[in-house]
Amino acid sequence: MKKIFIPVFLFLLTLPITCNSATEIVETPNTEVIDYYSMDVNFRLYSNGGIVSKLMFGVFKRLNIGCSWDVENLIGTQTPEARQPALHLKFRVYDGSKNFPAFAIGYDGQGYTYNESSSTYLHKEKGIYFVGGMELLIKNLWFHLGTNVNFSSKENNKAEMFGFTSIDYSILDKEKKVVSFLVEYDNLFKNSDDARLNAGLRVFPAQNLNIDFLFSDISSPKKYETERILRIDYQTTF
Repeated sequence: MKKIFIPVFLFLLTLPITCNSATEIVETPNTEVIDYYSMDVNFRLYSNGGIVSKLMFGVFKRLNIGCSWDVENLIGTQTPEARQPALHLKFRVYDGSKNFPAFAIGYDGQGYTYNESSSTYLHKEKGIYFVGGMELLIKNLWFHLGTNVNFSSKENNKAEMFGFTSIDYSILDKEKKVVSFLVEYDNLFKNSDDARLNAGLRVFPAQNLNIDFLFSDISSPKKYETERILRIDYQTTF
């Protein structure tokens, strides 16, 4: 079995891919990866002067490896509180076709909205995830559907499985993206009380640069306060 798997895996890594650099919607992943010899630098600015910095590398044409670091109160007068860095991995299994979706698997260790009293994130990390995506109905309208398992449950550290779905629609000018509209519904299947709606607007002011204006927790059974978030994403080669 190993003699068959290793050559197939190495062959997949060398296949060309064609996709944009935006590898996530709001807080859920899509099927995109950054290309070989590329680097993605991402800054997520959230409430109370906090920043989640994320760095991803295209180590192969289909494989991305990186990490993120959450520092609360980095901007402002309060003492900064640094959280433990998180690991990120993503492998694009299949590019998709006219009739079949693209697929990606990965690991996302970054949670959001840290709770001091419980020393955990209110919105858990995705953990291990599997996501598929394809263009539907009209050009530049993409639909994504995925599932994930995280391991930070409050109850005996049991793994929990969730689902997520999202859509993004991009407006182009001379084959270049100008603006994208983002909507996602997260934390499905396991418990309806954890489900939540997020949305955002992504603009492309310059080549390899996009700025996201995000709204987290627009609607949820737990009635979280909607959070406004600014995310800046820049990609370059090395």
